[in-house]
Amino acid sequence: MESILVVSSFLLWVLVLLNMLLILGLARRMRAVFPRMEFLKVGQLAPDFAAQTLQGETVTLSTYAQRAIVFVFISPDCKPCHDELPRLEGLRPKAKQFGVELVLVSDANATKTQSLVEEHRLDLPILIAPRENNPFFSDYKVMGAPFYCLVDTQGKVQATGMSLFDIERKMEAREAKGGDERGK
Repeated sequence: MESILVVSSFLLWVLVLLNMLLILGLARRMRAVFPRMEFLKVGQLAPDFAAQTLQGETVTLSTYAQRAIVFVFISPDCKPCHDELPRLEGLRPKAKQFGVELVLVSDANATKTQSLVEEHRLDLPILIAPRENNPFFSDYKVMGAPFYCLVDTQGKVQATGMSLFDIERKMEAREAKGGDERGK
């Protein structure tokens, strides 16, 4: 009986070690397949871009000169984006209070984006920048949606991230640093 316990314990440890080796191998493979997420750096100048409004007007970073702005990158095919849109719409008055404009940036064509606007009755400004022919998403290092980038009145990146819960905190922190950028 004692020898069965010893053999069983030995086999159990062998299985544990094999499992650990498999997990380490999987982790190495995942790291090789998925590059590290790289974001724009705080303090760097925001990259210039060109995107279209739903009305067909071309907008660039200079359109927002001297204004603090949060670009919220979304996709009409993204369920979490759909879930966050009502919250973002509700955040608009508070953003305005902090002197920040919220602007959605869609990675889809005008037709899909218009459908999204109608479905959610969006009043937020929205830009169209399809990933296949517009470098806006790649220049801003958007790895997934939803994603945000807060740019100050000097055109410098103040914050980026994938958690939209952070947007309000970042605006409040920006406000606490000094109101010199408000209302411009």
